[in-house]
Amino acid sequence: MKRNEENACNAFIEILRKIKGVEYYPERWPEKENRNTQDVEVILAPIDKDEHSPRIAVEHTIVEAHKEQIAYVNQSYDIVEKINQRCQGKLPTNRCFQLVIPPALVTDTNKESRVQFVEEMSNWIPDIAETLTTDDQWYPQLYNGHEVLLICRGSYSELNGKIGRMPTRPREADKEKQDRFQRAIEEKLPKLIKYKEKEEKYETALLLEDVSGIHYHLGNRWSELIPNQYQLEFQLKIDYVVIFISNKEKMIVGGVWKEKKQLYLEIPDNRRFNKFRSQQ
Repeated sequence: MKRNEENACNAFIEILRKIKGVEYYPERWPEKENRNTQDVEVILAPIDKDEHSPRIAVEHTIVEAHKEQIAYVNQSYDIVEKINQRCQGKLPTNRCFQLVIPPALVTDTNKESRVQFVEEMSNWIPDIAETLTTDDQWYPQLYNGHEVLLICRGSYSELNGKIGRMPTRPREADKEKQDRFQRAIEEKLPKLIKYKEKEEKYETALLLEDVSGIHYHLGNRWSELIPNQYQLEFQLKIDYVVIFISNKEKMIVGGVWKEKKQLYLEIPDNRRFNKFRSQQ
């Protein structure tokens, strides 16, 4: 398994322990065993062989909101952290800030351009930060034809005097976001449905790794995102759907979106998890 797949699987095992009280482990990897046919990625089995909990067939997939989003997320975190380090000691200590960098300035540029961007923003931000004094007050700066925003986030003791990252996405990205989500679902659901039909005693789980965090609160939009031909089977044959927010292949937050017949329009607090331990 790839590192992010393994991290998602381990995080799901932690979630199962908390919501079911059952300890699972990866029993086998059908996708590796069956090279000639499509199969699920991993089968989880309860460690306690006397436990009546069924095995779980698991599929994992990444859902991007736009082209090159993973590169944007990873590189923008690095850029903002470098800017934050350069600005230490130069920012107001009674409030914190967030920087919004459009994808075009990250994924459509070379290394030298990104280095120059860090240098220029590090010189610009301290002066502007002094003028931002109220929560959610923001200041736009045009850079190479693209708008960069510095936002004041008020006072948080552990974050004051620092700059964090706030993601954004390209303009006109809504349709692309929906199309990419649907393609991820169309690729993975048939394997889980087939396994459910073949092995009736198995449960099924779909792990969605969201690198942006924009899919975490789906609300009643789920019917728009699940292709029409799979909506009934999605409700009847997929037992768990977990949406993970990830950063650099590690799962940061995980929310149980679907649990047996229960599809949460708003993920409840007792189905939201973070600080996963079993990650590489």
